[in-house]
Parts: sequence; structure tokens; C-alpha cells
Amino acid sequence: MQQPLVKDFFDENTNTFSYVVADLATLQCAIIDSVLDYDAASATTKTSNA
Repeated sequence: MQQPLVKDFFDENTNTFSYVVADLATLQCAIIDSVLDYDAASATTKTSNA
């Protein structure tokens, strides 16, 4: 079994990392975003950066 490809992205506004984990053999991936682009001013989340 191949190792997955893991790419991290740092968000300065929330001081957190998000990750894309990809299986190059099957071309499937997962996005791990622990704060979902949280906007403290409106107390909402969004996925536009995903």
C-alpha cells in the first residue's frame, strides 16, 4: 500500500492548519478543516476555501 500524500495549509486568521490527504492510487482525497473558515465577527462557518 502506498503512503498517502498529505498537504497542509496554514490559516493566519484562525492560527490553524487544514489538510488535504490524497490517495494517488485511487485519486480520492479528504479535506480536514477543523474550523471551517470560522468568522468570529458573524459567528458563521463556510467552506469556500476548501
